[in-house]
Amino acid sequence: MFKVINLPESLLNFIAHRPGAELSRIRSEASRRCFYRISWGRKSLVAMVYPEPSRLEVDRFRTVQKIYRNHGLRVPGIEAILDDQVVIQEDAGDLLLQRAWRASSMGERRRLLSACRDILDKLAAIPPALATARLDRARQKWEMDFFLRYFFPRYPVRGCTAADLGALLTMLIESLEAECVFAHRDFHSRNLLVHEGGIVIVDFQDSLLAPRHYDLVSLAFDSYLDLGRFRELLLSGHESATNELRQLRLTALQRNIKALGTFAYQTHECQHPAYGRYIPRTIRHIQGHLQELASAEFEVFTRYFSALSK
Repeated sequence: MFKVINLPESLLNFIAHRPGAELSRIRSEASRRCFYRISWGRKSLVAMVYPEPSRLEVDRFRTVQKIYRNHGLRVPGIEAILDDQVVIQEDAGDLLLQRAWRASSMGERRRLLSACRDILDKLAAIPPALATARLDRARQKWEMDFFLRYFFPRYPVRGCTAADLGALLTMLIESLEAECVFAHRDFHSRNLLVHEGGIVIVDFQDSLLAPRHYDLVSLAFDSYLDLGRFRELLLSGHESATNELRQLRLTALQRNIKALGTFAYQTHECQHPAYGRYIPRTIRHIQGHLQELASAEFEVFTRYFSALSK
């Protein structure tokens, strides 16, 4: 249980009008927002609190939430917007797909992945014009620079320089097809809640246009959950053409390298050591992508990431 401090007055008033209500902090280490469960009797809601008032942030959340619901995607309903800092939402529980997967039977795992495929299809069907941002080359370059800034210095390899890796990272993002589909952007097992027999999507407010395989590879090569042989249930039908296979693997390679930058930052800069446990799996994913791509132009990548697992 976290110590609850500096709660906005609007949230305190909301609780005061519900006699017997109890407030508990929901863990969300990597988010700037704070989340609290409000429970009274058999009723519970979730308060999402921004670090400071922001009409822009709250409006964007409301807009994207409406887009998802209008296209048949399950996201928490908005119960009330108290002000420019606090949004009260439906409580969809806290059973992450990451955790539910471990306790699921083979049949249940297939059902869960089938539900994920359905979500991916619905996301890709959302009109691109509804996206207000793009995962363009400038953003991808920023993500690769973030990796070089926070991961590479912590995990150096003799004979591999930041300049060598930086040149390859630039070539990688220039090899990706242009962004063209509506995407969640962070579609992985810690942003998918198993609730009432279905899957509820959270952390969706940063949805944007992205390369067409982006959400697919985010889950198929999830750093938080290794799907193993079940991965083929997601990838089936997406690897039929040589160029499509190459684009899928290039997108996955960029996505996983981005994740390493995030994990290093959270582990060493933010003092959240739990994120360090996901680095080895992410490196294994990257090694698999490089093996499938089998491209001499990525030889420095192969040498660098192979050395990290020794």
